[in-house]
Amino acid sequence: MAYYWLAQYTPPTPKVVTGGIKAQNKRGAFAQTWWGKQWITTIESFHIGARLTRGKSYARSGQVIELVMTAKHGVAAKVQGSGTKPYNLAIYLTPYSKEQQETLIRKLTAKPIYIAQLLSGEMPENLDRIFKNAQLPLFPRRYNDLITDCSCPDYSNPCKHIAAIFYLMAEAFDQDPFMLLSLRGIDKESFLKKIGYQPLPEGVDETAAKVEPLPVEHSAFWGYTPAPEPSFLFASPKVDATMVKRLGSIPYWRSSKNFMASMETMYANESLFAEKFINIQTAEQEKIALQSPE
Repeated sequence: MAYYWLAQYTPPTPKVVTGGIKAQNKRGAFAQTWWGKQWITTIESFHIGARLTRGKSYARSGQVIELVMTAKHGVAAKVQGSGTKPYNLAIYLTPYSKEQQETLIRKLTAKPIYIAQLLSGEMPENLDRIFKNAQLPLFPRRYNDLITDCSCPDYSNPCKHIAAIFYLMAEAFDQDPFMLLSLRGIDKESFLKKIGYQPLPEGVDETAAKVEPLPVEHSAFWGYTPAPEPSFLFASPKVDATMVKRLGSIPYWRSSKNFMASMETMYANESLFAEKFINIQTAEQEKIALQSPE
């Protein structure tokens, strides 16, 4: 009788890296934003298996030496494994065609607020709906939408090195959601030009306030400006909290007090406060008007 002894496989220990790119979150979820989380959810839905778990360990221990994402070359990275030299990785997403990019630009131009939010580091969830309605996949629909390659000897694709990059990509998307579009082949500068965005010249501070010059004549600076006539008009509402009553109670109200009664009391108190405030301001303006020279 022959006996076969099966030894449990022990993965090789990767070489320690000094100054590697470490994941910000040492435990738990990698991403913080909804779009970063959606990237992770999408990748994990492909049932890659234990390689994702080992990829998380690589990402947290700083085995990634280099990670660059561009519209032209996709993702280029280097990960140090157990070998002598770091492994070279490449990840590509299926790029948008020229027609798809024109459709996207047309959709976004009609919603300038979305462009402003996207450029400020935010991605509203309504923007994801725009992509879906335009038949433009923002996230991979299946793993075949991704082209991945690693120089390691592992026959599995994706390997743990590629999995580590997937998790660090989520944190990069957290910081700049436009990178999701860059990986679809959309260059940011070209995109801004097509939507008509005009950046300020180099060296100009966008937040700098314009200083109004002082008048040349000193009399104009020190001169008297008549006080405006009292213009405060106020009438107490006949019914308090009319808008709240029209909208109805909110579903997430957790107080033991009645919502509508609480709103009526609050609106009535604010009306009294506003009336007192306006009466004081009106009296002050009338006083100033009486003291003003003819």
